[in-house]
Amino acid sequence: MADSAGTVGPMRRAVWTKTGLELVDDDAGALEPGWVRLRVEACGICGSDLHFWHGHLRRPLDTSPGHELAGTVIDGPAGLADVRYAVSPNVVCGTCEFCRTGRTNLCGKGGPGLGLGRNGGLADVVDAPAANLAPIPDGVDAVTASLTEPLAVAVRGVGLANVTPDNTVLVLGAGTIGLCAALVARDRAARVAITARHPHQRAAAEQLGVMVLGEDEAVSWGKEHRPDVVVESVGGSADTIDDALRVVRRGGRVVVLGSFSAPKPIDLQRMMMKEVALLGSFCYGGGEREPEFTTAARLTGRWRDELDALTTHQFPLDDVTQAFTTADDKSTGAIKVTLLPGRS
Repeated sequence: MADSAGTVGPMRRAVWTKTGLELVDDDAGALEPGWVRLRVEACGICGSDLHFWHGHLRRPLDTSPGHELAGTVIDGPAGLADVRYAVSPNVVCGTCEFCRTGRTNLCGKGGPGLGLGRNGGLADVVDAPAANLAPIPDGVDAVTASLTEPLAVAVRGVGLANVTPDNTVLVLGAGTIGLCAALVARDRAARVAITARHPHQRAAAEQLGVMVLGEDEAVSWGKEHRPDVVVESVGGSADTIDDALRVVRRGGRVVVLGSFSAPKPIDLQRMMMKEVALLGSFCYGGGEREPEFTTAARLTGRWRDELDALTTHQFPLDDVTQAFTTADDKSTGAIKVTLLPGRS
């Protein structure tokens, strides 16, 4: 598809418009130095994409959404392995104090992320910095590979919580992020429980081998078992932070992964008296041995069967509107809805 100038012929791209999403024909143009061009094989729809879809967040018009993506390289620097890659959407400057110390998730100088103001993965082809590629283990399909991004969010969040083998962990919320957090915690803690609202979320959580609770059981279970760590992944307008502070043991940790649109007041007196560490966790950065995104990409090989339980729906790019409608309606049984640009 690529020629020596790094351009491609006509391609399809889903772009934000004032009324929603529109599929257009486009030309990818010239490839930036240090970047690669990939053929997108799979791209998931995230909760933030749905916020754009509803207009709760200002849409970056004329750009393509999609920041949970995997594909193969069709143009770029020499020497890249001919494998499937997951692509981190975070574009960083590489020189600020945060980049120099491995906290690339806090860089504010790299500009918009892929699919978050810069063209993302809901397209036949996407460009990304070469440094953003993480190789996927052999045998992992593209749909599972595209879960690397939410899995990386969970790797960082659970890592910040410093979960140890004797810990009890409670995860609030069984969307994709919550389920990934439960999966990461499962391999580090003595006991993991997760709250689920919908039957299909409960079924997916059960396949992870963790204890599954109804939302109304979280506080009673938490008071009985006093988890060392509570991971909040609900966000929105929920009062889950306060629930977490009520149930976490004294001296415990609460990690916030959910994105709150209208948070309710929390009991700061309780947080102080119990000496709870309230930890915000944003995206992913450098790990102890390798970037957390690379860790997540590697873990897709270990957990391919568990992650398969999360990938509920797939659509070709032509059906992007139907895909978003499905992802937005939990009665469909949707957990992770994925677009497959290479299929019709």
